[in-house]
Amino acid sequence: MSNTFYIEPKLIARKYNINVIEDTPFNPVLQADESGMIEKRDDGSVVIYYKITDHPNRQRFTIAHELGHFFLGHLDGHKKMFRDTTKNYSLSTYDIYEQEANDYAARLLMPDDKISFLIETESIYDIQTLAKIFKVSEVAMTYRLKNLGWIK
Repeated sequence: MSNTFYIEPKLIARKYNINVIEDTPFNPVLQADESGMIEKRDDGSVVIYYKITDHPNRQRFTIAHELGHFFLGHLDGHKKMFRDTTKNYSLSTYDIYEQEANDYAARLLMPDDKISFLIETESIYDIQTLAKIFKVSEVAMTYRLKNLGWIK
């Protein structure tokens, strides 16, 4: 199967002149409990930080989540920075900005039309297989399938 289902959020960020920077243990910007951050600087530039020590699937979701803050206009008001702890990626978070950014990331990385195609046309029903195709965690794929009504 071709890799046409895989979305690379770093490339999207680059297209919009958003600098994506690995947060390393040698030069940390993020706190221990943070997975990512997006900041709109005074000069108008935008930068996303993500943890290099996180799993690649987590890194991609984090970058997509931070892009959600950008594209949803969360940085256009009084708040110019979002620091995202691991709890912000949970479905139980009540912060509307975080919920919207999570939804954006899920839709970006796991588009409903591509999921439907794989299930309806290719007869791929296995969560693990779908997660591998989209390069997301099985937990993320499970929630996405539930939100789309494919599973209960």
